Amino acid sequence: MSINIFNEEFKKNFFEKHFGKNYLFKSNFVENHNKIMSLDILNKMISIKNIWNNKNFIMMLDRKMCNFSEFSSHNLDVTGNHLRPDVNKVQNLVSKGASIILNDIEKHNTELTFLSQSFQTITQGRCQGNLYFSMESHQAFGPHCDEHDVFAVHFEGEKVWNIYENIEKNPINHPLFKFGPEERIKKAGNLIDQVTLKPGDLLYIPRGQYHDALASQNGAIHIAFGLTYFKPVDLMSILWEKFILNDFMRSDIKANSNIAELKKALSQFSKELDAIINSDETANILASSIKNWPYEIKNYSLNKIVSDGRRYEVSKSIKLEKDSNDLYLTNQKDKVKVPKEFSSLTEFIMKQENFTYNSLVSEFNSLSEKSIKECINNLKNMRIIS
Repeated sequence: MSINIFNEEFKKNFFEKHFGKNYLFKSNFVENHNKIMSLDILNKMISIKNIWNNKNFIMMLDRKMCNFSEFSSHNLDVTGNHLRPDVNKVQNLVSKGASIILNDIEKHNTELTFLSQSFQTITQGRCQGNLYFSMESHQAFGPHCDEHDVFAVHFEGEKVWNIYENIEKNPINHPLFKFGPEERIKKAGNLIDQVTLKPGDLLYIPRGQYHDALASQNGAIHIAFGLTYFKPVDLMSILWEKFILNDFMRSDIKANSNIAELKKALSQFSKELDAIINSDETANILASSIKNWPYEIKNYSLNKIVSDGRRYEVSKSIKLEKDSNDLYLTNQKDKVKVPKEFSSLTEFIMKQENFTYNSLVSEFNSLSEKSIKECINNLKNMRIIS
């Protein structure tokens, strides 16, 4: 997989001219896109029934959200009886032009995780990926803006994106920024550009930029990677406990206070707030919060564990002592003599915090596996390793 955003020239242009400012179209952004997402991969993904619910599997038909009950049925599995998307009902709605929206799919395969982590690395934001499957000439959403940056990567078919002139100033996920369809159309303003996305293409849309999209072919698939960044309002929520611990913040303001008394209270409020906000501790909290803001995305690597073999932890309460030519294991109360044939092996183990079986085999290739296993079992029985 190749991601052109790591090209230094492109990255320099992106941050200087587009990041947080205006939209950017880049063709052939991702090579080997069909290994990340395709219609076949999507079919396999949504066929895993027990991971989908009314929160992460959404259907839209001509700008209206379908009720989950319209395309779900009860599915009995080991965890109980749950409402899950129904294959026949979903496909029936799709045949009528409905779109499928899958939320939070950035961890559904290693390639998506890699792409999501890449966006986080270059922007230092938090990434969430939502997949959109669309049928030709049927629109899920009209003109709207998002409260996050959007990196739309196209994977299947074609989709025409409309970019409008207006940009909402710093919208956030709050009812004040939840506009109705007609209001969004008015706020969007005039159409300023149309961009057709094909497989592998990228469209970057900054937070607040009004846009919409319409598939020009059946089965269009794109994933919108949404990136959010740390904001002052996030710091306020982090500092909430410090406000609670402040004596003045918990004090009462008398209901019959006159204007002079209220101004005095506000002045004190300002002083207390200033003391909290402008402290070294808060500056360190802010620095740490920004650094740790991106999601930690990890993939399993069971194959490495399998190849390394069983891992053992070595007890810290047991010590190794030498007496003449003999070795002893001791817990300060009792001493156990180490057999000569296991002395070098035991001495090596006791110097480790933890070790794997295969590391012992590699380190002591002159010993038989039978001897190594016998030594390990003896130490396990004495609870020296676990």
